[in-house]
Amino acid sequence: MSADSFYKDLIEESLICGRCGNCRSDCPVYREIGWESAAPRAKISLARELFARNGGGSISEDYARRITQCTMCGACTRACAARIDLQALWQDLRTELVAQGKAPAAYTALAGNLKSKKNISNFANATRLDWAEDLEEVPEYLDQEPGADIVYFVGCVSSFFPRAAQIPVAMVQLLEKAKVSFTTLGAEEWCCGFPLLAAGQAADLAEYARHNVDKVRQLGSATLVTGCASCYHVWSHIYPELLGEDLGFRVVHATELLAELLAQGKLVPQALTATVTYHDPCDLGRNSGITAAPRQIIAGIPGLNFREMATCGEESTCCGGGGNLQGADQTLADAIARKRIREAAATQASIVVSACQQCEQMLEKAARAEKLPLQVMNVAELLLMALDE
Repeated sequence: MSADSFYKDLIEESLICGRCGNCRSDCPVYREIGWESAAPRAKISLARELFARNGGGSISEDYARRITQCTMCGACTRACAARIDLQALWQDLRTELVAQGKAPAAYTALAGNLKSKKNISNFANATRLDWAEDLEEVPEYLDQEPGADIVYFVGCVSSFFPRAAQIPVAMVQLLEKAKVSFTTLGAEEWCCGFPLLAAGQAADLAEYARHNVDKVRQLGSATLVTGCASCYHVWSHIYPELLGEDLGFRVVHATELLAELLAQGKLVPQALTATVTYHDPCDLGRNSGITAAPRQIIAGIPGLNFREMATCGEESTCCGGGGNLQGADQTLADAIARKRIREAAATQASIVVSACQQCEQMLEKAARAEKLPLQVMNVAELLLMALDE
């Protein structure tokens, strides 16, 4: 939940819901499935009956499936007239799923993997910097350099998934071109822990928060930057509240840092001729309020024709890749992504950029499935392309 949330608990919040239905039209899952049982208000009503009025009971298999059919995108929270922090409520419901043994196997496997390997992949955490092999030359200071001004928190997806690995490669080249002093946590970088929230195992998050924060402090860096939208949200909104202390360093998203470097004249892009649209990641735009920085980067590249999608900014439609939905219902996640990529295609853009590796993977897959001539890339990759012209 956010640091300014007034959320109490599952029972109290389920009693607040007035069943107005504002949440339905903004919910990507409801818009895809169409059944009232898939709408946020129906899930809350069932929670009220089960936990507030019946004092706790067994979650049915059908209700368990509906609970997991959610990207935790935050659209329902933004639309809620009663101002309920619905993401916190969904987390509590998933905790109940785990407690009752009703969580999908994918949740259990993911949590087990995180606890044993400290990342979401099947690879050992010691290989976190393998993506750097794609650089022409790996900087010596890339791995835990004490005193670096910036720690670049790469994130699990960019560290271990081949397509996303091009994002940190681009970031390193951009930071080198801007002559920025930076390093990474290397093998000491653990998952930010967000997948645990979505898997109903929030109680285990503190261990990851404590480890990651301490490792950054040990390096003495003034700033932490991450290119992952969910990592950014966890670092900036959840870690300080969870640990009950100021982190002692600035946390920024990669788009904020790159926009600063452009404004300072440390990066000077050349002209690119293309029509571009931008997809706002849910955890960056709607849930963290960062919508201007990526657009400032796009606007700072001469020659680009920028077109907004029908839904954008804090009203942006989810890509389908959040909330561990892929593990619970891959078909539904893909359907949501395909709807979003069609929205992107309607702008007549040739390039879709985003600022989240998960979004980019979902949208790239959707573009192939829809047979659309769209190139999907990260903002950092787009900026690097303009610098290499």
